[in-house]
Amino acid sequence: MSDNNEKPNSRYRDIVVLSIVPVAVASLVIASWILAYWKIGPYYINAALAVFATVFGGFQRFIAGFKDIFKGKITVNVFVAVALAATLAIGEFRPAAIIVFIMAVAGALESYTLAKTRRSIRDLLDFAPKMATVRKGGEEITVPVSELQAGDIVVVKPGARIPVDGVVTAGASSVNQAPITGESMPVDKLPGSNVFSGTLNESGRLDVRTEKAGEGTTLAKIVHLVQEAQDTRAPIQNIADRFTTWFLPTVIVLAVIAFVTSDDVKVAVSVLLVACPCAFAIATPTAVTAGVSNLARRAVLVKGGIFLELGHKISHLLVDKTGTFTFGKPKVVEIIVFNGSSKDEVLKMACIAEKYSEHPLARSILTVGKERKLEIPDPEHFASATGMGVEAKWNSERILVGKSSFLEDSGIALSASVEQEVELQSKNGRTAVLVACGAGIVGLLAIADEIRPEIPETIRLFRSMGIKKITMLTGDHQQVAAAVAGEIGVDDFQAGLLPEQKQDFVRKLQNEGHIVGMVGDGINDAPALALADVGIAMGAAGTDVAIETADVTLMNDNISGVADFIWMSGKVLRRIKLNIFFSIIYNVIGLALRIEP
Repeated sequence: MSDNNEKPNSRYRDIVVLSIVPVAVASLVIASWILAYWKIGPYYINAALAVFATVFGGFQRFIAGFKDIFKGKITVNVFVAVALAATLAIGEFRPAAIIVFIMAVAGALESYTLAKTRRSIRDLLDFAPKMATVRKGGEEITVPVSELQAGDIVVVKPGARIPVDGVVTAGASSVNQAPITGESMPVDKLPGSNVFSGTLNESGRLDVRTEKAGEGTTLAKIVHLVQEAQDTRAPIQNIADRFTTWFLPTVIVLAVIAFVTSDDVKVAVSVLLVACPCAFAIATPTAVTAGVSNLARRAVLVKGGIFLELGHKISHLLVDKTGTFTFGKPKVVEIIVFNGSSKDEVLKMACIAEKYSEHPLARSILTVGKERKLEIPDPEHFASATGMGVEAKWNSERILVGKSSFLEDSGIALSASVEQEVELQSKNGRTAVLVACGAGIVGLLAIADEIRPEIPETIRLFRSMGIKKITMLTGDHQQVAAAVAGEIGVDDFQAGLLPEQKQDFVRKLQNEGHIVGMVGDGINDAPALALADVGIAMGAAGTDVAIETADVTLMNDNISGVADFIWMSGKVLRRIKLNIFFSIIYNVIGLALRIEP
């Protein structure tokens, strides 16, 4: 069967499974009522049906309620368990079953919505390599990653993810380490360079000697940090439970008063039954279900209703730089000319020289050339110095493109103005690529990770929604971070952070009393996402660890989805409070009628 047919069938199965309890309870209640109304059979049969419906439908509520009592907590489940137990004790079996049915319907609706959200998140996951190519006995064989041992030589082809932590023994390439280290620009790897499991080999072939595999890799350690953070995360109490903390004692006092004034235990139990918080027990699920469904249509997936309740309380928002504030891809952001050359001339020379190069920076240069519709002929000669630059010949002219040291080693002198411009670009967090034609330098291409155009406006929107402070976190260099932070207008930034340092920063803010939201997309963000009060992952380009760890996932990688989430959180909370208010009015009227002599 095709995947397209499997997904609808899976949804139908989910609906059927989640409908079992409400349908079963409703059927038992109806059968009990019919037997009683038409006086069919003895009383104990219809009573037994109602009791079974109550126990079957409310079993999880009873268990959760008694667990909360032992933990010394007063929750909605405690209130429901007390009210239902008292109702059953005086023989009011069908009213108890009806209350269970109402809550079962609301619970099934919320469970279906959240299950659908989690399934959508799981569909995004496809990151870690499961197989690896290993050189053994002069042959290359494919084996499961789980079977790799220290010392194995792993062959990593262009476009593949590196399956182990190790050292390059042969080959040269550029590796995208952003998921692990947060660096926005690819890192050149030569023999002797260290590489990390889960990073992307972008250009050349690499032979890697395995040093750590499986549980010993950097990736595995990050996952361990995530698990520790989830285990130590403080439990969050929803608004209905906070309300119940004082409402249940109040109702018990009223029930005692009702018993004393009426000398009738049924009146006291009726007070508990009338006040039983089914109205505001379903106030949260119904509002949350509507909010989660609405956000899903906006490409924002929420894993649990409690996070939707908490979102509007975020006071300190932490945002990873690479892939979140920026696109995570190098781009030519400026062309600077020397010696009277034009920008198109400089760009054309660079494109000719880089035409046969597989380096990520070369691709960014060629992309701009295509955007400007430049005609780019084939070079007459091409040679690449990995990690340094390229040399080409066209129209009998030698063209050099690369680092300052590469041009100097090739006999090209750098003037003071050129050196000054290179230094300025470095201070601005950009990579300076020099272009020389003949014996002189004709221009400079400034390459950087492009900032998403909507970010400055989104930052202003966050502030208008009550976010007190926005801090950018990154594993990138200080100069790069400072340049990006200044351009987008965040309050603060932290640079050069390892995954555990990001997590420590979250813990520090929480200890100071802040409600912390964390937005990220990489494996290096996962520990902080796990510990934050609300973790938000950029889903479309995010890693599986980040998506699995986060509480909220943005499907379209547009950070404005965070604003949608916070706005919807406030709206859902107002709806929950309104629902609870009406339930209080209903309870007050019911109690007044019941207590009245």
